[in-house]
Amino acid sequence: MEVVELKVRLHCKACEKSVRKALCRIKGVTCVEIDVVMSKITVLGYIDRKVVVKAVRRTGRRAELWPSTSCRQEKPRLAGRFGCINIPRWGF
Repeated sequence: MEVVELKVRLHCKACEKSVRKALCRIKGVTCVEIDVVMSKITVLGYIDRKVVVKAVRRTGRRAELWPSTSCRQEKPRLAGRFGCINIPRWGF
């Protein structure tokens, strides 16, 4: 399970919706959390960081990995601690 944190500036609800939709389409994503105030997107799942960044950039937004604040290794957050949306899988 991988936790990918990105810094992405989102201007409005339409921007948030298009980025969330793009991220939810990635195979292996189990959770997407968007904090518009901090310009932070957290994605949880069995995914590759490069694929996540590329998906956000395809929506026309500039995306970069969230800068690390410390040298210590943090434990990945569990899905139960996320304010996640449930991602339906309709045969994708």
